[in-house]
This record gives sequence, structure tokens and C-alpha cells, in this order.
Amino acid sequence: MTVGERLQGGAAKLRRRGVPEAQANADILMAHVLGVGRNEVFLRRGDELSAREASAFSRLLRRRLLRIPMAHILGVQAFLDFEVAAGPQALVPRPETEELAAAAMDALRRRWQEPLRIWDLGTGTGCLAVALARFFPKARILATDKSPAALRLARRNARANGVGERVHLRRDDFFAPRRGRRSRPRAWADLAVSNPPYIPSRSLPSLMPEVLREPRLALDGGKTGLDALAAVIERGAQALKPEGVLALEFGRGQARRVSALLARRDFESVRILKDAQGLDRIALAVKVGRNPLES
Repeated sequence: MTVGERLQGGAAKLRRRGVPEAQANADILMAHVLGVGRNEVFLRRGDELSAREASAFSRLLRRRLLRIPMAHILGVQAFLDFEVAAGPQALVPRPETEELAAAAMDALRRRWQEPLRIWDLGTGTGCLAVALARFFPKARILATDKSPAALRLARRNARANGVGERVHLRRDDFFAPRRGRRSRPRAWADLAVSNPPYIPSRSLPSLMPEVLREPRLALDGGKTGLDALAAVIERGAQALKPEGVLALEFGRGQARRVSALLARRDFESVRILKDAQGLDRIALAVKVGRNPLES
């Protein structure tokens, strides 16, 4: 059987199972099996598949038909100009989080050669921490997460992308109260970034099957979807220096409430940015002080 015939049959099965972008999914799986790019798959549609290649494609296709996320099947996910290992330990990075990374970089672009201190709250795969470490060559990044499995994945990704020495990982729950001497932590960060869980609990059952295979910890934002966002804003207000920048990703319809939370917690110059779909998605805010976004 040829590459083209296998692709046609695989895409048909995916469509029947309701998998979005069925043909693209089949092409990606075939490219992985053949060890080539998607463009070359098209050029090789007339080639005969070996028995080993046909078996490998069928195996991957069966997993996709079970609605296992593509990144979990392939084990990697592209993020900006690099790749991160991906799996069920942490949320697979989305395009919106790439836009969050770009917005955070742009906010402090003029300080890219300074020894900045950055906090990535709820690091997951570590994609934000790695991206910021690559962009700010003298920065040191604290990447925290409640999940030990996510931290192990983030450590692997930091090392694989050559920034392991500047990305420091620590287990931390941003809902946990600060105690004793740490209850009033010193302001130390120039930039804080977070893509926290922001989906209202009641909305979780309606998510796509692929998303429901990801950690609930990374999805569930509580009754209104704002629980983790409010906690991150509180922690960011404590950790950021005056004039420090907080960059947040949030969900559909949450812009007004996120802006209000920021305004109540020592932030000014709040900017709401839209994602590629035209939806309000990212908040940038400055800890009370001179505004570096306008410098």
C-alpha cells in the first residue's frame, strides 16, 4: 500500500471519529513515521510503505483515534522557535501561550541584556521559562509548579534547550498561604508570567476529549475560572519590584474581571491584548511605580 493510500484511509477513520483537521493529523503522523517534514510526505504519496512503516503508522493512528493528544503521541510540541517534550504530566503548550511569551518579552525588550529576575508561576512543561531564558541571556528564572511530575518534565526541557543552569525549579502551590518570615516576602522579581488554570469547573465536561486527557490541575480554575488567576495576581503583587511587570493568560470573557483584580492589587497601566483569534487573552500590568512599558 502506498503512502497516499494509507493517508487517505487514515484521514477517513479520523473524520469518522470526529477528530478535527483529520487530514493534517494523518499527514503529521505519517511524517513522524517516515522521519520527514509534512511537505515531503506529499511528495512521497506514490511511494510504497514498508511493513515496519505501515505497522508504525497504524499504531500511532489507533492512539489518535482514542483522542490522545497529538503532542502526547509524538512526545514533543513546538513552541516558538524550539521544541519541548510533552506528555500527560503537564498541559500541552498552545499558540495562545506563545503569544503570552512574546508579549512578556516585548514588555522588557529594552532590558534584554540586564540580569533580570523572572518568575514563571505554574510552569508545566517549562515552555515559558525556557523561552524567556533564551530571549534574556542574563536572566535567572524561577519556575514553580505544584506537580512534581511537571517539574521533572520542565527540568528535562530546560536542560535540552541549553538553559538548565539559569532555570531553577521549585515545587510551590500558589494557593498555599505564606507563613512566618516568608509571609511578607521581599520584592525580587522584574517580571512574573503565568498561564494558570482558568476554565470554570462547570465547563470542563464540555471540553474536547483531547483536552480532558490533560491534567485537571492545569485546567480547573474553580467556580468562576478566576481562583488561580486571583492567586497568581496576589503572589505577583508580593514578589514583583516596583515597576515590575506581570503577564497573564486568561480565558474567554474574563478580561473585565481580571482587570479589576489587578487594579485592586497594586497594579497600574493594565493592558489587555487579543490573541490571533481576536479574543481578549493576555493581561500586562505594572506594579505601582514608573511604567517600563512606556519607557
